[in-house]
Amino acid sequence: MKFVFFCPEENRVFESAEFRVIDNRGVVSDEDGNKILDAKVALEKPCPFCGNKHVYHASELSCPFADPDRIAED
Repeated sequence: MKFVFFCPEENRVFESAEFRVIDNRGVVSDEDGNKILDAKVALEKPCPFCGNKHVYHASELSCPFADPDRIAED
């Protein structure tokens, strides 16, 4: 499965299946009662644009299971 990532150094978007979940604290509720995954995702290979191995909080990533038609309507 590929996730969509954003290179903060070059301001460019890329896809990669080369990642791992780290610091996984499971699903937690925020102040409004919404459930979120409290984890980070680390690239296994360097970013194709800047060469760094970025680490992202799960909340910074797009959901790979989202329906693209529904997103376009929102």
